[in-house]
Amino acid sequence: MQSFKTLLQREWMQHKFGWLVVMFAPMAIAMVVLGIGDIQLDVNDTEAGTRLAEVPAVGLALVSIAGTAALTFLIAWATSMIQAPGLARRDQQDRSIEFWLSLPTGHTSSVAAPMLAHLLLFPLAAFVVGIVGGQLIGLLVVTRFIGLGAWFSVPWGTVLLITVALTARLVLGLVLATLWLSPLILMTMAASAWLKRWGLPAVIVFFAVVGNLMDKLYGNAIILDTLARLSENAGRAFITGKQPGGLQFRPGQDPTEMLAVFPGALWQDGLHAVSALADPLLAFALLVSAGCFALLILRRQRGA
Repeated sequence: MQSFKTLLQREWMQHKFGWLVVMFAPMAIAMVVLGIGDIQLDVNDTEAGTRLAEVPAVGLALVSIAGTAALTFLIAWATSMIQAPGLARRDQQDRSIEFWLSLPTGHTSSVAAPMLAHLLLFPLAAFVVGIVGGQLIGLLVVTRFIGLGAWFSVPWGTVLLITVALTARLVLGLVLATLWLSPLILMTMAASAWLKRWGLPAVIVFFAVVGNLMDKLYGNAIILDTLARLSENAGRAFITGKQPGGLQFRPGQDPTEMLAVFPGALWQDGLHAVSALADPLLAFALLVSAGCFALLILRRQRGA
């Protein structure tokens, strides 16, 4: 356990500057835009009995928090996906493989730690930073378009509950999406480890050329269909959109009561995402992932 923790610390020490830039850049840009930008916002009361004194403030606060967190998370996740293939041959490239092989860390831990840090911990940390920073963005937005007094009228107990539920749902979604995408991620990593700079192009050619040839020449679209289903299931891991009956709001309903239904909706959505794991495709995906992970370990065992 201590050696695995040390390997995670290595990832932080090696990538902390880039990670911090990715996590804080969206908030810095948003604050600059809010500070000097010319933004127009028109909020109209279209429902009789709607409490405009509360709805805009709550809405702007939640949109600011969720939007900042989502944007920061998506940028971090995309960054980790782009970096993932290079992790497999990083130690060979910088010629430090002999040093790392000399340490009593184990091949499995040495391969798993970077994957955990980049694919899960870094995006989650970015989301948490976005949640915290979104509070400041929300304060600036509400103050600019409504007034500072409206900020203090926001039902923060409900907002906190929604934030916790949203965070839990995203953590679940990220884990499930990583499971669905694991064969693609590990395939590119294994290909990069063995084929070096030709690894990623080889995977792209396989899916683009071989998949299309099988579809056009033999009428068998199994490769393209599998790729599409994996991507679709990864997207639905974050939001399935199968909430029974949708979210029902009544005209004149108290804003706090309206917002209180979201945690339950996120819970139901998460259950739908988990139930989607009962699919033979996931078993196949995990089998392919295990094979690619074994190839990564074998490549590391062989050293330079």
